[in-house]
Amino acid sequence: MNIIAVVCGVLATVALPALASAQPPHAVNSPKAELQVTEPLAVGSETLKPGEYKFQCKRIGEQEFLVVTSADDGREVARVPCRPEELQKKIELSEFRSVPRPDGIHALTSLRIKGETVAHRVVTN
Repeated sequence: MNIIAVVCGVLATVALPALASAQPPHAVNSPKAELQVTEPLAVGSETLKPGEYKFQCKRIGEQEFLVVTSADDGREVARVPCRPEELQKKIELSEFRSVPRPDGIHALTSLRIKGETVAHRVVTN
């Protein structure tokens, strides 16, 4: 009987990491991150004005979206598809990343939220 328990324990030890890696990296809504935008920022087809915003990755139906709301009144100001990308370690400070467009306005490329181990990459195509 002890041999069966040991074999089951070994199989569970080998199988659990494989099962865990097969799960999606981000199955539920992320926490909200309140961030200051200091210059115009393009989020999809919308351009945010400087100010405070809340960013959150939400699962809506079968797709992930990065949703941006006004910190003042909670009104949604932008929504773009996003794709979670697994990172090696927990994020220590919430931040967004952007790249400059030809017109000089920066375009949001990803969001990282404190405490998570995923980057939320904006889907451009």
